[in-house]
Amino acid sequence: MKLNMLYMLVVTMGYALNQNAVAGFDEGKAAFVQRDFATAIKEFTPLAEKGDARAQHILGMMYDEGQGVPQDYAKAAEWYKKAGNQGHQDSQYNLGVMHAQGQGVEHNDEESFKWFEKAAKQGHILSQFALGRLYTVGRGVKADGKLANDWYRKAAEQAHFKAQLALGKNYLDGNGIKKDVKLAESWIRKSAEQGHHKAQYEMGLLYRDGIAVKKDAKQAYIWLELAAKQDHVGAQMARDALAKTMKADDIAAAKLAASNWQAKTPSQKSAQ
Repeated sequence: MKLNMLYMLVVTMGYALNQNAVAGFDEGKAAFVQRDFATAIKEFTPLAEKGDARAQHILGMMYDEGQGVPQDYAKAAEWYKKAGNQGHQDSQYNLGVMHAQGQGVEHNDEESFKWFEKAAKQGHILSQFALGRLYTVGRGVKADGKLANDWYRKAAEQAHFKAQLALGKNYLDGNGIKKDVKLAESWIRKSAEQGHHKAQYEMGLLYRDGIAVKKDAKQAYIWLELAAKQDHVGAQMARDALAKTMKADDIAAAKLAASNWQAKTPSQKSAQ
């Protein structure tokens, strides 16, 4: 999924440009907020044509979404590339996605990897996770479990819940990294606490089987219930099987705890 937060991008973006450029951007921003996309395009285009990477990225997003212009993935990719070549992380990430999908550009896994890597090296969370996946499956690059986990860790440390789960599972199974069930539990828990149903399912299994934590049927039920409420079929089956071994009072207490549970907001902004 491409980074698609154009409204917030336009509203919050600041510029260190000359006075006329600032005025043009401010007028474009005001028009965009009012959903006057035609005026926004008119204001942003001169800035983009003069080489401003952030304006180029905005135009890419507007062509991508068909806002003020007919939707045109090829033109979106052209503007993303202009911005990406100047180091704009979000444009680099979007180009990675477009090359992976063959959307507006040729389907090219090596190009996809190249753009993800450019953004990832600048700290772009989604690109770091994407690189982890590419190194895992060997798409656009030779599979490498160690490098996959290196990139998962970078994203996980920035609170990306899918990266946290991937890293935790790899510690649990010893995939590309030395097996360590304590570290596995720690990363899986971080993901589960953000509300990720797949991680909640894994936490349920850890408590059910007593892996890295003390075996606890009630805690297992809570985590499985949380995942089951998000339509995780495996969690539903595991929960129901576990219930057959539990007392009614314990099941009721676990259901109550699950109903009162709230996801934790990470201290750092995570990209999902």
